[in-house]
Amino acid sequence: MDKSEAIGLGLLKAMVSERGVLAMLIASQSLSFIYTLADYDDFWLTLGLVSLFTHSNALLSLALIALISVFKVSKPQQNGVLELSIVFVVFISVCIGLSIGIQFTPLSSHVPIDWGPVFSHSAICCFVVVILLYFMSIYIDNVNALALASRAEIDALQARIRPHFLHNTLNTLAELTHENAADAEQAALLLARLMRVSLAEKKWHTIADEVALTKDYLSLERFRFEQRLQVQWQIEDALLSVPIPTLTLQPLVENAVLHGIEKRVQGGTIHIQIEQVDDVIILRVTNPLPHSVHHSSGNGIATKNIDKRLSLYYQRRASLRIERDSDKFVATILLPDTGAYELSDFG
Repeated sequence: MDKSEAIGLGLLKAMVSERGVLAMLIASQSLSFIYTLADYDDFWLTLGLVSLFTHSNALLSLALIALISVFKVSKPQQNGVLELSIVFVVFISVCIGLSIGIQFTPLSSHVPIDWGPVFSHSAICCFVVVILLYFMSIYIDNVNALALASRAEIDALQARIRPHFLHNTLNTLAELTHENAADAEQAALLLARLMRVSLAEKKWHTIADEVALTKDYLSLERFRFEQRLQVQWQIEDALLSVPIPTLTLQPLVENAVLHGIEKRVQGGTIHIQIEQVDDVIILRVTNPLPHSVHHSSGNGIATKNIDKRLSLYYQRRASLRIERDSDKFVATILLPDTGAYELSDFG
């Protein structure tokens, strides 16, 4: 991806981001210092007046760009030249307007208008905006490269879940075909629903969708474990509409079945709790552990995978906590209740 293409990837959004506003303020103040040092009578008075002009130009321009970005619905990568033109024209237009406007203040009155300062201010503004856009293009290029790398890593991590998930469900279906045709048909339908979700490109769905997916998985596993597998649910209904990454809860429950229920002759009960405490949404899965002191490393591999996916999705604002004692294993996912976003928002 070359730099010119990078400029078109979300330039308006980048200009009004925290990084863009900070860069604009730094550039404006730097320009004020340079302009004042070049020619001044009273340094501090001149610096104050020039800073007022440059910052007014910058903030008014960013406000107009923010307003334009709200109503601009087309994809930025399809209109890179248009976005570049919008930013350039906005800054120059505001600069010309301010340069003319300050000539009608009590401190400086020119009739008719003195076009010399207007042209010189516009030329300086043009030079600064070109430099700013160049550095913004580098920033946008880096953001998009990071987003693409993160998306690829998420896809790779999620792909590790799918074969393991498919392997277990197919084994269950194969066993049922020899034991009960009706159960095998029901299991095949459950498997079809599970595969449609787990193999879909959709990366986000609601907690209600994730709970339904998990219940379908547990229904399949009950064909294997029957009464050995018991599940207790505790869910706050108000959270069912909250969006979360696909395959967030289900892998934890599958992990609990494989390393808790399956390894215990008497089976056990999996407790699944979804609640909100202050500004944190909590998904907690608790399962009993086998009496053997040896624990499979599968627990660690699965939980590290989930933790890494959450970190990429939520930019380190979500986490997975693991607690283990002699008789139970507790996996707790902590999610922010606001501000969650998908990586596609960068593109």
